[in-house]
Amino acid sequence: MAERFQHPTRVMGSAVSGVVQKAKLFVCGAGGIGCELLKSLVLTGFADIEVIDMDTVDASNLNRQFLFRAHHVSKSKATVARETALKYNPHAKIIAHHGNVKDAQFDTDFFKRFDIVLNGLDNRSARSHVNRMCMKAEIPLIESGTMGYNGQVQPIIKNQTECYDCKPKQTGQISYAVCTIHQRPSSMVHCTHYAKEFYKRFFFNQSGQLDPEMEYMAKLRTDDPQESAKRIFDAVFSQKIDELTSLKGGNWGTGKAPRAVTYSMAVEGKADEAEKAGEAGDAEQQGKLASQTVSSVRQLAELFIASFVSLSARAEQHPWDKDDDEALRLTVAVANLRAWNFHIALESEFSIKSIAGNIIPAIATSNAVMSGAIVIECLKVLASKSPIAGHHLAKPTVQSLRRFPARIKRKACYIVPEVPPTLNEKCYVCQSGRNEMHLRLNASKTTVQFVVDVLCGHECSMSHPMVSLVKGEDEKLLYEDEEMIHNASKPLSAWIDLADGASGWSLLLEDMVQELKTELFLTHDAALDPADYVLTGEKPIAKAAKATGSGDASVEPTDEDGDDIVVYHPRKVGISSAVPAPPSKQQAEDVDGTEPAAKKRRVAS
Repeated sequence: MAERFQHPTRVMGSAVSGVVQKAKLFVCGAGGIGCELLKSLVLTGFADIEVIDMDTVDASNLNRQFLFRAHHVSKSKATVARETALKYNPHAKIIAHHGNVKDAQFDTDFFKRFDIVLNGLDNRSARSHVNRMCMKAEIPLIESGTMGYNGQVQPIIKNQTECYDCKPKQTGQISYAVCTIHQRPSSMVHCTHYAKEFYKRFFFNQSGQLDPEMEYMAKLRTDDPQESAKRIFDAVFSQKIDELTSLKGGNWGTGKAPRAVTYSMAVEGKADEAEKAGEAGDAEQQGKLASQTVSSVRQLAELFIASFVSLSARAEQHPWDKDDDEALRLTVAVANLRAWNFHIALESEFSIKSIAGNIIPAIATSNAVMSGAIVIECLKVLASKSPIAGHHLAKPTVQSLRRFPARIKRKACYIVPEVPPTLNEKCYVCQSGRNEMHLRLNASKTTVQFVVDVLCGHECSMSHPMVSLVKGEDEKLLYEDEEMIHNASKPLSAWIDLADGASGWSLLLEDMVQELKTELFLTHDAALDPADYVLTGEKPIAKAAKATGSGDASVEPTDEDGDDIVVYHPRKVGISSAVPAPPSKQQAEDVDGTEPAAKKRRVAS
């Protein structure tokens, strides 16, 4: 045991090495960064580690998460990572948790058991939750993330540096005019967005409302799903295209006018003859994986019908997910058929899946470099907490990995150290613990379920929400962590007299695990749609990207297992105060995900 760690002991010094061997660590995430981090920790000499991950090993993980092998597929990531890491240091004590770090069992008392927490998580909600738990437990946190060749590591220490929620985070927004997507798409990105919108409005329409175009198509549905699919196919890819051509006439600039295709034309191969496109088995495509071949229009028509019928048979609606095979197949079919309409090159399932999620392939080297930086920052934080005389470690710093080097003192640096940003004295997470904002909504249509899902979950990142209506001394409990589910479908007007515009009423949102409260002072606005609301207040407000055309489609990033995903969803006006803005130049590039709200929102300018 002593011989194994002679080298790191010489590098760190015996005093720091002693602190390392006694330190108790909590590693959140056993994916792209988590695998590299766990290996680096045990090789450095850390011997008391607990790791948590709710996912299981997938075949797509094997190209970069090297602690896993093919026979580990479908097994718990945390469990397998523990077993493999122990081979590097059999004397270490590693405890694996297969579960969600937001579960109630991982409360403040649980976090207080550790000397430091290291994050390798893949979504903003979980990161925000861990940050809040660390702030309550007053435990240092090392936050991290990668995106392709870029990455960042940031130490978070209560009352010394900013916490994860102190400032808005980057959303990576890209805006496309709705008129471009619906009337004049010019790229597969536009077609893919249209396909996802098609899926959401037919198979995940929580509001129950359809725009005129989709409402017209919904009326084409019959009791026979296959017949419905064929009728909708003709409406989307033939009738609507003919209407658009007739409306614009020859006014297509330098581009070609769109072309229509009916289901019968597609299955008879007439569209393929016009395109002179070969089948998926052509010589140029032989040897490729099925997901990497480009289908013919006939094959796409058959795929559309099959996936539409399969999705129609589902008992429950599910949000669009890149890992939902049927949802992805429908997206591939609609996007490619839409592309064919507008003379855009067809693409494979693999390409469209990447576009739909804007997947930036994870770079294993980036994860390895950042995991090393996490360990270094971990050593710095532990050394600063311990009364070690004469240690040579610098103060904790933000470490940014850049694809293109920065010039520092005439040297090209790919890893750039920066002073940790100062804390926000008005932060309701690491300072006050309570937040107050103003909320304008349609109380006669906004339901308790919407408050729980969107306001508590998406806006406030609460994992165990409790919702109450308050007016003076009067407090009505509406929801408590999946209890009182009978209230979920009721509008707020069931408890509020709207004659005075909900004056004096407020929504109190609480999370007893995170020990946070947010009070939203209500204003009723009957002109707002059920899924729209205006949220303003103390929470930092990010400026909305300027919209073009009659509307736009926003893009919000998420990441999964080291991959960055961009999820498209329609919105009406801008970004709410809870959606982060780009960081300052002093901040490291923060790459993280967000769980997109299922409904639209309108926000004050």
